[in-house]
Amino acid sequence: MMAHKGTSTFIIQRFTAVLLAPLAIWFLIGAVSHLGADYETARSWLEQPLNGGLMALFVAIGAWHMRIGMSEIIADYVSSGLRGLLNLINWLVCLALIAGALWAVYNILFAS
Repeated sequence: MMAHKGTSTFIIQRFTAVLLAPLAIWFLIGAVSHLGADYETARSWLEQPLNGGLMALFVAIGAWHMRIGMSEIIADYVSSGLRGLLNLINWLVCLALIAGALWAVYNILFAS
């Protein structure tokens, strides 16, 4: 039953936005504090498990939030013939971003 899909999508998008707010502040503080730093300094900051985990969460939650927003845009502004294809691409891009973020953090934390 799809009767409540709009409501649940609305709630999930707001929930991801609330999660993104402190993560965005954390990311901005980290980025600004490392302006002009060399590669090794920035990498060592991300090698800390807390920072690596928060970065993975930031990208993953941001990608999920993006997927929901793009899905709403596709539903509202794209003709029905292209909706299925664009929604599939939207899902694949979201999953690729999440997988890429997790892979990058794994490599920084464990494979170096």
